[in-house]
Amino acid sequence: MLYKNWLYTSSIIKTSNCPALKENISTECLIIGGGIAGLHAALRLVNEGKKVVLLEKTICGGSSSGQSAGFLTPQSEEDMSKLIAKHGKDKAKIIHQIPSVGVDLILNNIKKYKFDCDLRKQDSLYLSIKKSHDYKILEEKETCKEMNVPYKMLNQNGLKKYHPGKGYSLGLIYPGTHGINSFAYCQAMKNLLMKKGVKIYEGTEVKKIEKNKAITHLGSAESKNIIVCIDKLNAEFDKSWSKKCYHIQTYIGISEPLSDKEMKSVFPNGELMCWDTKWDYAYYRPVIGNRLLVGASSPWTAYYPKYHFTNKVVLKEINSLKEKFPQIKNINFSHYWSGLIDITKDMSPIVDYDENNKSIQFVMGCAGLNWAAYCGDYAARRILNKNTPDLSEFLGANRKFSFSGIFQLIFGKRISFMLSHLKELLT
Repeated sequence: MLYKNWLYTSSIIKTSNCPALKENISTECLIIGGGIAGLHAALRLVNEGKKVVLLEKTICGGSSSGQSAGFLTPQSEEDMSKLIAKHGKDKAKIIHQIPSVGVDLILNNIKKYKFDCDLRKQDSLYLSIKKSHDYKILEEKETCKEMNVPYKMLNQNGLKKYHPGKGYSLGLIYPGTHGINSFAYCQAMKNLLMKKGVKIYEGTEVKKIEKNKAITHLGSAESKNIIVCIDKLNAEFDKSWSKKCYHIQTYIGISEPLSDKEMKSVFPNGELMCWDTKWDYAYYRPVIGNRLLVGASSPWTAYYPKYHFTNKVVLKEINSLKEKFPQIKNINFSHYWSGLIDITKDMSPIVDYDENNKSIQFVMGCAGLNWAAYCGDYAARRILNKNTPDLSEFLGANRKFSFSGIFQLIFGKRISFMLSHLKELLT
């Protein structure tokens, strides 16, 4: 397999070159980071008549946002039962609505502006890989009931109609979910923002912020409103904020085109986006060109803090999928790529003001396109309207986490995150 993000090469969106910032400028609103969060923040602000500048280290969608598998689901990163235990029923419902609103923001843009980003209506199918995991499906069922989400439970016989793979014991299918080419979406957003008057500078890494001025290699941008949406924020940029964000390593592979017969043998009743009950769950869905996108993680690479270039993890999942569907055993997979997904200790994002400068907001740890869309939009709304509902109890940087900052100071960032993440998964 070729190590290359196939989403880049498959996108048909053409964009103009945005040169690097080489001067000192000022603006009403400054966005740092051109992923989903930054792009949505910029769109909200420019639509309200604000003068906006966006600075991006590489190209818009060039990091985690453009490496994503493109799942758009209204589900939260945490089960409803866990949210209720933490916050109570009413507050849990508030949190659980965030990813749903994020999905709507993305879908509304695609439809309103006619983005060509391989939007595909694909119902979700959550699969139990063995009987001892069936309780996870049953918990998901209760979540759907709690949130009034329509669903259908599938036993082994019922699964044959939708997903006749070997070895699955139970499934839950629910509608209202979609898949997109996330890189194409980011590029389409870039084009839209430029048409609306946003000044975008790519190849422009912000080294640090001094008061209200973002310092780059060859220039600077000053603003009274700054939203920082930097992926993989490092200590050189801000030592304190860099400690709040962690990473999960995943891998994605893409197949050569399947015949219609082969695709129908996997999805006999229409396209689905699937994931299973392993803690490092695998996932797969059809994409443009009758190809299969397959994603996976591994206990050995999940917490590695830097990009780890190996095809072993995704190959293992591809081979497992071929065992479940022998009819695709001869299908080759042409590309694979890895991604470091930003995440927090409790898997919910952070949107908060800098304690020392209330002109600056940080958006980080958005593990999902819909979360990123919501959080970028929310940060922008806080600039536009001081009466925007305060969600700091759920999204604040100083909310209570399983393992404290003192624990992290003693045992290190990686161990602290690994233990807190495992605790969230296992409780």
